[in-house]
Amino acid sequence: MEYTLTLTFVNSAGDKSNLTISGAKAGVTKDEVNSLMDTIIAKDVFENKGASLVSKYGAQITQRQTTKFDL
Repeated sequence: MEYTLTLTFVNSAGDKSNLTISGAKAGVTKDEVNSLMDTIIAKDVFENKGASLVSKYGAQITQRQTTKFDL
């Protein structure tokens, strides 16, 4: 099973910005996601359209399962 974590932030211009992390661990918790997003905002390493990420908007984890068939 593959997990993708999508974090949505609001930048200083008021626009929404997504950061997608492939290969997220199974069972990631709300507290871990909150902590990660707080750290990303505090470190101010990412920009979106030249504007810093300033607040959290939302997050979701997507689970993908692939079944291959031998034909």
